[in-house]
Amino acid sequence: MRFHFSPKTPLFSLSSSSITSLCLRPFLPSAPKSPFYPSLACHVSTGGNLRMDSTSPDPSSSSSVSVDSVADGLKNQSLREHDISNNNNMNNENKKNNGKLSLEDLNWDHSFVRELPGDPRSDSIPRQVFHACYTKVLPSAEVENPKLVAWSDSVADLLDLDPKEFERPDFPLKFSGASPLAGAVPYAQCYGGHQFGTWAGQLGDGRAITLGEIMNSKLERWELQLKGAGKTPYSRFADGLAVLRSSIREYLCSEAMHFLGIPTTRALCLVTTGKFVTRDMFY
Repeated sequence: MRFHFSPKTPLFSLSSSSITSLCLRPFLPSAPKSPFYPSLACHVSTGGNLRMDSTSPDPSSSSSVSVDSVADGLKNQSLREHDISNNNNMNNENKKNNGKLSLEDLNWDHSFVRELPGDPRSDSIPRQVFHACYTKVLPSAEVENPKLVAWSDSVADLLDLDPKEFERPDFPLKFSGASPLAGAVPYAQCYGGHQFGTWAGQLGDGRAITLGEIMNSKLERWELQLKGAGKTPYSRFADGLAVLRSSIREYLCSEAMHFLGIPTTRALCLVTTGKFVTRDMFY
């Protein structure tokens, strides 16, 4: 995911769409006493044709997989067409639907930003960030005709989110990072760690942008995060994007781990941005 090859290298590139993912992670008051930190990841992905070179794919080729075909395989239900003029009425109904909330009514509480020091800069230029735990940065992935590919009603229930919100015409815009989510305070976290057996120094969220923390009716705190939303100060030489194929793997594997009883991230949704990115086929 760190190499962006131009169309001049057709034999060594795999062109696909970029992804943004949204993560929800619970903040547990007793976390230091527990070996596990369960988390939820909601993935927003961008669609496109998977191909082995940068030329136009042969429609009859089996290596050309459209976003529509992927979506058909993932979705177990279909979205109803909605008129934008019905949005206000739908939101009012959601508030009365057994305590389920609309996106505008989610209960945000940004303890991470409130309690920890932040970067005085808010640009996404790759750089070393000192004496800060996060940098406020907005999603910057290019979006063109985003589409909802898959979603999880059970994860929405963790947030007290009304499943009908998935039917909103502007839902793909909000979870691709193209449209701001009311109440969110986007930032990328700064941290260090080991890679390949050695101390790597500063790592940080290179393609993840946290939208904030949400408190549900059970007083559980969940962190929402977009993955593949664009560059951050911690992207180094990468483009900050994600592709559909890897997001589908993460989506399915995280759900499998969850139902096996293994604490893990979970996915609220997968959303295609409609734009393409190029990846090294050998990476």
